[in-house]
Amino acid sequence: MLLLLSIVACGEPAADPCEPMCSSAAALYGGCLEGWGLDWTAAGYEDEEDFLGSCATWAWELRVLEEAAIERGELAAGGHVDAVCEERAELFQDGVCSDYTDIDWSQPPWD
Repeated sequence: MLLLLSIVACGEPAADPCEPMCSSAAALYGGCLEGWGLDWTAAGYEDEEDFLGSCATWAWELRVLEEAAIERGELAAGGHVDAVCEERAELFQDGVCSDYTDIDWSQPPWD
């Protein structure tokens, strides 16, 4: 039985460090929107789920761009996206609205 559990556990993919960041961002930004008397549609999203999907897409796109930069020799190594996700997840946990709104989300984390 233990062997079976070990095999199953080894086959599981590693957790995406951007998922907790996206959840923390949704909680923080959603609270900000509510405090400002706005809803998700005012921010350009259908709802919180749409925001979470957009955040996941942001992480995926940046990973693709990071890999392309490595292939072109512009970066020596990857991991920048995961590192920024981990940093921002921590920041957003007890953050204030400006912690979210001051970020230039179009700026790659390796620039």
